[in-house]
Amino acid sequence: MNSLERLMAALQNQPADRPLLFLNAGLYGAKLTGASLKVHYRDPVVYAEGQVAILETFSPDFLISPFALAGLGEAFGSRVASSLRQPPNVAAFAAESAEAALRLPLPDVDSHPGILYLRESIRLLAGRYAGRVPVIGLLVSPLDLPPLIIGLEAWLDALLFQPEIARALLDRLTPFFGALGKAMLSDGATGLALTANLANRFIVPERVVETLGRPALKEALAEIPGPVILHHGGCPLLPHLGDFMGHPNVVGYVLDAGEDLGEARRVLGAGPLLLGNLGGPDLAGLRPDEVRVLSDQALAQRGADQQFALATCCADIPLDTPPDCIDMLTDAVCRTGRAPA
Repeated sequence: MNSLERLMAALQNQPADRPLLFLNAGLYGAKLTGASLKVHYRDPVVYAEGQVAILETFSPDFLISPFALAGLGEAFGSRVASSLRQPPNVAAFAAESAEAALRLPLPDVDSHPGILYLRESIRLLAGRYAGRVPVIGLLVSPLDLPPLIIGLEAWLDALLFQPEIARALLDRLTPFFGALGKAMLSDGATGLALTANLANRFIVPERVVETLGRPALKEALAEIPGPVILHHGGCPLLPHLGDFMGHPNVVGYVLDAGEDLGEARRVLGAGPLLLGNLGGPDLAGLRPDEVRVLSDQALAQRGADQQFALATCCADIPLDTPPDCIDMLTDAVCRTGRAPA
């Protein structure tokens, strides 16, 4: 089976030759190609070469667009700083408040250089691996865009104390989100993976989730004409899975590191793809034998679940992660194979 066939089998709850493997390894591609991160996160050809190297070295079942979400803030006018070890980060915000952000022009998804970098990365990978390897476009929901534009503190202030302004900003950002999501899918993305942290009760109170978070997320996801995977975004997801179920177009969930995969399946029931749950940033501090134990534990938690992908979660796999540690993930899914290829 190839990777796309494996994914389709999982979505249909059918047996496959082995479980799926998802690596959040956009950063690590630069290690394999030797590219500087400044170039890696500006030149889509260089980024795509990094994903090719990831595929050829570790055989994951998914390729990803750049996990460089600060570029979305940059598209609105935020200033982005490069790093020698990490993806770019927002260094200065485009506006000081949600009210001020309402006056910012919306970026053009067909012309802004930063957005075209994301889209062209997808086009290059999708064109090369069409019909064989799924390409996932990484995005954030409209709820998680404002922290890139005005900062988390200003956005929390609006959500908690200025709900009318927060709602107005969500209404303004949702069409941009929809346009970019549609563009990524038209570029060849098999599906989108996105965060919705500001709809999670771990961060905001129940009243914000119920009156703003869930309704806004539901409206935004209805704009996406393709499959969506919801990512925990660094927050515990299992205790709040019920808040994220039943939304349009959602076919899977990425759990936080250490969350119980068996319990998550009991909550979700059959149907959605379940991805988890090894902390990508933790791999750099582990020995290969330790990664093997953790991988086997995750696979044991999934039991006979055919709708599962062993996945690194949280942030990128760090540059200083020994390749042997990542190899252990590939080894784990191959040893767990259940049916002839």
